[in-house]
Order: sequence, then C-alpha cells, then structure tokens
Amino acid sequence: MLEQLFGSKTRAKLMRIFLDNPERKFYVRELTRMSDSLINSVRRELAKMVESKFIKAEHAAADRSDKKGLNAKRYYSLNTTNLFLRDLENLFAKGKILLERRLVERIKRLGDVKYLAFGGIFIDDQKAKTDILIIGELAAERAKESLDRFEKEIGKPIRYTIMNEGEYILRRDIADSFLKNIMENEENLIVVNNIENRK
Repeated sequence: MLEQLFGSKTRAKLMRIFLDNPERKFYVRELTRMSDSLINSVRRELAKMVESKFIKAEHAAADRSDKKGLNAKRYYSLNTTNLFLRDLENLFAKGKILLERRLVERIKRLGDVKYLAFGGIFIDDQKAKTDILIIGELAAERAKESLDRFEKEIGKPIRYTIMNEGEYILRRDIADSFLKNIMENEENLIVVNNIENRK
C-alpha cells in the first residue's frame, strides 16, 4: 500500500528504515542490504529524499579532508526537523498495523495454530528473546518463507520461535525459562490462544 502511495517500493522501505531508526546514520551499502534493493535504486531514492529534506546527507568525518570528494563516504540520517515528520510517522505506523494483520492471516493459513503471540520489536521490547511465538502443527518451511517475506516488507529482521504442542507441553512442564518469560509477559500481543497453560 505505502509503495503505491509513494510511487516506489524502494522508497517506502527506506523511509520505514529511517523512521524506525531516527538516531542512526546509514551508509548506502547498509541501506541496500537492509532494504533488499538494488544499489542504483537506493542511490536514486536517497537523492530524492535528500532533495525533499526527509533525510540529511553528510560526509564521514574521516573523509572531509578529501577536497575533491572522490573517495568521500556519505552517510544518511533522518531529518528530525522535517515539518511532515509526525504525519509520516503516523502513516507508517498505520501501514505497519495493516502489515501485521496480513502476517497474522498468513500464519493462520499455514496449519493448526494453537497459540500466536507478538512481542519484541512489535511492542518495542528490546530485551525479548523472540519477536513471534507460534505453537501448533504447521509447515515450518512455509512459515519461514512467510516470515522472510514479512522481514523484507518491514525492513527489519524478525526472531521467531515455532514449536509443536508436544514441545510446548514438555517445556511448560519443566518450567522452561524461555517459554515462561514469553507466556508471562503481559505486554505481548496474544492473537491466538487455544492451549492449556496449566500442568
């Protein structure tokens, strides 16, 4: 949806990266890898975003002595004084919610999902050990493909844990700390809960 609004999939991905990381500075190759885009497309979109004052471009300190600029490395960061920044943040937040809903539907179609919870990057919990916990009988390879696709859509890596009911029961019965921390975190967004959480 956002790529249609902004006219470019690469631009939408780059904008999301900058909005999600307002304090960070990025080099072109780093942005190319994170957005899974061609380097020429990234350079073209960065030039447009600098021109529109959405981001700032600076030379790395070590390269400022190069007067001709032939070897100068540039890095890019979000322009936090942009007048439309708050509006863009709200727009991308709504877009992220729509993406998450699509991800939930994708996961539900993969098999018999008994439990599905979002934590970590989805609730800004930096200490979380995983971002998504899925319990049930589902095709692991297809789940990996869906989550890999979603990673590319949001421009961030996702840590996910998939276990079947047998593994869940075993971990629950031995009071596995990894599972316990997830299940007892009241901040997590529980989307599906059809399991028995008692011994």
